[in-house]
Amino acid sequence: MTVLVGVKCKDGVVIGADSMATSTAGHQSLMQMSTDKLSVVGDRVIVASTGAAGLGQRFQDVVKKSWDAKAFSQKCMDCCRSIAQSGVNDFKSTGVPYHPQYGWSFGSLMAAPLEDRPQLVEFDVHGLQPEVKNDKLHFVAMGSGQMLAEPFMGFISRVVWGGTSPDVQLATLGVYWALQHAIQMAPGGVGLPIKIATLRKVSGQWKAQILEEAELQEADQHIAAIEDRIRKYPSEVLAQAAAQPVPTPGGA
Repeated sequence: MTVLVGVKCKDGVVIGADSMATSTAGHQSLMQMSTDKLSVVGDRVIVASTGAAGLGQRFQDVVKKSWDAKAFSQKCMDCCRSIAQSGVNDFKSTGVPYHPQYGWSFGSLMAAPLEDRPQLVEFDVHGLQPEVKNDKLHFVAMGSGQMLAEPFMGFISRVVWGGTSPDVQLATLGVYWALQHAIQMAPGGVGLPIKIATLRKVSGQWKAQILEEAELQEADQHIAAIEDRIRKYPSEVLAQAAAQPVPTPGGA
């Protein structure tokens, strides 16, 4: 089980994921362990997947082969269409079951500089069909934790980002907060540690990198301070209101 969160930013892309993997025997869950769900290809592309770990490895390989074949020099939708088709062909080649209702039960988020612009692409869990995110639809969540993460991302977008695309720094804070919320509230299947990768320009060149623990700790501290301020705000406002003298009738 997984929760992925992605944000299209003014100056790049941020993608985050939990790190919980569930080992199964058929439909029976056996154990849970930590795993990496984020990867970087060619220092320019971020890939995160939800679904069977083996399919995630294969889709990552599809993206890597596309990178090696210079597919990312194409127009954005041509590149995304090519990757989706290659992914579907790869899954079909070994008879991966396709359910009429649930499809492949595998999906992915990808960030890449396409046409020299940062793009966030969702390959949907039903048929790997690509959707390129834009400024109006600038965030997405996937996986079993989507029902917890995506509404919370809506709250963050409205309250913290003002309903517009944030910069990478603010998006990192929001992604960490949404993942933390989903992990804390989920009945199981998603868990720590949180991993976040960013795509942005460094010295004039696009660069994808997975953030270090120290950078994530900074986000955690900011969120703790924000939540503490929210927690104290109602009582402080009520105390200030109670301290104000009651106006006399007629303004006398």
